[in-house]
This record gives sequence, C-alpha cells and structure tokens, in this order.
Amino acid sequence: ISWQLVASAFPIAFLSNPFVFVMLNIVLAIEATGICAASWFFGTIHKKIAGFQLDEVYVGTAEERAAGGKADTSMHPGREFSMGTTVNLTTAELAAAVENTSPGEKTFSERREAILSKIASAKEMSKSASPNEQSKYESIIKAGLADLSKLNAEEGV
Repeated sequence: ISWQLVASAFPIAFLSNPFVFVMLNIVLAIEATGICAASWFFGTIHKKIAGFQLDEVYVGTAEERAAGGKADTSMHPGREFSMGTTVNLTTAELAAAVENTSPGEKTFSERREAILSKIASAKEMSKSASPNEQSKYESIIKAGLADLSKLNAEEGV
C-alpha cells in the first residue's frame, strides 16, 4: 500500500516515471481482461464449498438432451412442470382463440350513436365552411343518413 500513498501524494512525479507508466498500462490491460478479478477467486471458493459440478452432470450433454435422456422435472416432488414455450393448438383452435379475444360487434344503438355524432359534427362544421367545402359536408351528411337507413333496415325498424 505504500506505493499507493506515494502515488497519491506525488501523482505527477509518480506518473512521469516511464517505468511506472509502462507498468501501469500493463496492469490495467491485465485487469481489463478479468483474469485477476476477485469474483473468480470467490467463485472458486464457493464452488469448492458448495460442491458444484459441471453442467453436464445436472442437465446432460447436448446429445443426451436431444435424445430425451434427461426429462425436465422439478427437484420438488409434486411440482412437475413443462419447459415448453409453445402452445399446442391446431390452426383452427388458435384462430378460434384469437377470435374470442377480439372485441365483439357493436350493438345497434352504439352504431346508431356513432353515425349520428358524425352527422352532427358534419352539420356543425358546414356552418363555417366555404361554399365548396359545404358541398363536401353535405355529401358526408347524405352518406351518414344512408348508413342510418341501412342500419334501421338491418335492425328491422
């Protein structure tokens, strides 16, 4: 630790020494690789204490797993689980499931309310529009009234 005290007390003199500068760069390069990291040291001690073994002991080799030699089971009895990530559905079952999650068709009153609000907003906007724009708003209103009559016929009103 004495060299650290000298370096902190005289940083310019310490770093201006070519030998120290070269050694510092070498040490920093080695440290950047992670070879001397304390985690490796602590990991080795923990491995010896806990008795860890290679992954192949726990999960088997790639060939054994491909052949199904080691099933995915829970280490707790009665808590079996599946490691699969896909859903086993046929195409028709998947389509039915997606259809059930989509929003349902709107009721007649909801559809009528949407059409009437479009007609009302077109009427309001046509009041302050130019003559050219008013003809467009009138066509929007006519289309809305046609949609409203179709909806009434569909409902049987």
